[in-house]
Amino acid sequence: MSGNVVQFIHVADLKDPDDSQGRTYRQVNAAKTHAIPIGALVELVFEDDEFVGEMDCRGVRLYVVYHARDCDQTPLYCLAWNKHDTNKEEQNFYNRTWLNGVDEESLKVITLPDRL
Repeated sequence: MSGNVVQFIHVADLKDPDDSQGRTYRQVNAAKTHAIPIGALVELVFEDDEFVGEMDCRGVRLYVVYHARDCDQTPLYCLAWNKHDTNKEEQNFYNRTWLNGVDEESLKVITLPDRL
């Protein structure tokens, strides 16, 4: 057996070749802010067929209730039918009634007309 040690590195910890500051993908993502505010009404608009099939939920409108991030710090959104349902329920666990981990590209902000 050799004395070599195998070292694994997460892809998110690799240097982003497109970043002029030499940061890792994780650092670049952590610097990104959430573009859609909490309380915004959004519509699910999946661009690919990832979630389309037996349960096609394209066109469903929900409210952004929480800003989350995934393991590489990409901004994600938690959605609910009630915009006031903002309680996480338990520490380190998201509310089980929410739709969790939706990326910005899968959402379209809906602007409602002002009430008369």
